[in-house]
Amino acid sequence: MSWTMAWRTDRISNQRGSHMTTHQPDVVVDWAKGGTAIRWTGPDGDVEKLCGVPPEAVMAWREGGETLVLVVEALDCAPFTPSDNAVVFRADGSERLRLRPPRDLVGNPDDVHGFSSVHPQDGRPLILMATRTGGDFQGRIDLESGEITDTNTWR
Repeated sequence: MSWTMAWRTDRISNQRGSHMTTHQPDVVVDWAKGGTAIRWTGPDGDVEKLCGVPPEAVMAWREGGETLVLVVEALDCAPFTPSDNAVVFRADGSERLRLRPPRDLVGNPDDVHGFSSVHPQDGRPLILMATRTGGDFQGRIDLESGEITDTNTWR
């Protein structure tokens, strides 16, 4: 098992305080900040994702006629660790893609830690990326390529 989360799926982001419930037209996501269980209900049934450590953030949104759930896994800032700590799931719980931050944000690609958070903006996720030396960056998910586009410094 690698440092990334081991997902278990059982078929059975607007944050308020430490508990988040996101309502989209066809899915409801329930996750408590600091919790290891992420649940959502939609037309395909109930989905539960369990992870070994609490994720950083969770967000649901609709794009291209599809409801998606983004989970930003815990960030591992140790040198030379994988930085692909964000996963986009379909409403049925299947993995659509695992995101990788751009490696050219700073001079040394090994200084890119990974994803640190996500915020809704204009109905889509604005995902944040942390680096060791260059501060934080923001970007958008291109669902076709799996790339992060429109990157800029964060604040």
